[in-house]
Amino acid sequence: MDQPTRGGGALALGALASTLIPGTWDRRLTYAAAGVTNALAAFFLLAANRPSVYLAGTFFYLATQGLCWARSVALIVEIVGADTRDASTLYSLLNAAVSIPVLYVVWLDGVGFRYFGTHGLLLTDALLNLLMFGIVAMIFITRGMGLRSVPDASAPESDSSR
Repeated sequence: MDQPTRGGGALALGALASTLIPGTWDRRLTYAAAGVTNALAAFFLLAANRPSVYLAGTFFYLATQGLCWARSVALIVEIVGADTRDASTLYSLLNAAVSIPVLYVVWLDGVGFRYFGTHGLLLTDALLNLLMFGIVAMIFITRGMGLRSVPDASAPESDSSR
């Protein structure tokens, strides 16, 4: 088995691990928390800079990256909603919008690598994840936004037309 196959398997396992997160939890927060887990994986790779732990650290990093992508898709699907006109167009636009920051992070990771090598790349990635989590947390705190739960799909809807 070659390297791309192993990396893709780790990403897939991370995405599948997203199914362990209850569907009623606030998807905004679970997406931000997935970014924190990815930052922790990057810090693990930084701290354990030995060949003996590189494989486990890389697997952990890729699995948490898969978790981030799965939570991103869950958030996009929630934003689009079931009753949206032209849902496929809105989904495509939001998915493309999510990819724009990824491109900038790849560029910033390259800058970190150019000046500080592998440590700079991982540190840049981890700090940006933590920064984004901090911004989301501050928005929640300053705007008084509470956690919201998604209604249970199996629960009967109340008929408000009566």
